[in-house]
Amino acid sequence: MSSLALAALLAAAAPDPMALLQRAEKAVLGDNAAYTLRMTVQRPNKPDRVVEMKGWKKGDDKGLVRYTSPPKERGTAYLRNAASTWLWLPDAEKVVRVGAKQNFGGGDFSNGDIFRLSLSRDYVPALAGEETVEGQPCWKLDLKARDRSVAYDRVLLWVRRDGTHFPVRTEYYTISGRKLKWLTMSAVGKRGARPRPPLLTMENALDAGQRTELRFLTIDDDARLDDRMFTPSALESGQ
Repeated sequence: MSSLALAALLAAAAPDPMALLQRAEKAVLGDNAAYTLRMTVQRPNKPDRVVEMKGWKKGDDKGLVRYTSPPKERGTAYLRNAASTWLWLPDAEKVVRVGAKQNFGGGDFSNGDIFRLSLSRDYVPALAGEETVEGQPCWKLDLKARDRSVAYDRVLLWVRRDGTHFPVRTEYYTISGRKLKWLTMSAVGKRGARPRPPLLTMENALDAGQRTELRFLTIDDDARLDDRMFTPSALESGQ
């Protein structure tokens, strides 16, 4: 086979990077979902902090997460609607606006990580080759931020090549090229109607030993969600 023919074959086999990214970002949660979640924050020489919560996602613009335990934090909630994110503090009876780069619940995920509802809208993807990561043959995507409003200037994403399009690893970088943290998605199993990677582990590249796990306990892909639940007034009323 000539070099030109080989190049044409490889080009034909390579996926469109935007299409690959769009499939990967729907691998855990689809367009609409209701779910339960456990967050475990791990810090050196400290007991783990464990929070359980319910969450709802509607399209690429609306998300709501509400703590169900521990009892002292029950009712605390985060709401994302379009470009705005709010935090409801029930003890203070106050709704405050929070930024995308602030930590979510004191862990290593930012609010932008939890409520980054559309990577394909916020980043321009380029195919950067093939690599084996966590024992899985993967496509590697290099994502560049469309503007400075998003949480990270550059993201590297590895997506399984086995047809599932499950993300395996994600690395987050500043504009200067410094790696801030990395995310691993693992423990593929059935949640709701289909298999998916329900365990998300974020590790801090700047503070050794700091990591946060998010484990999806249940997922309902057929949830019917009213737009009214994604408003600050509903956040405050506990709806």
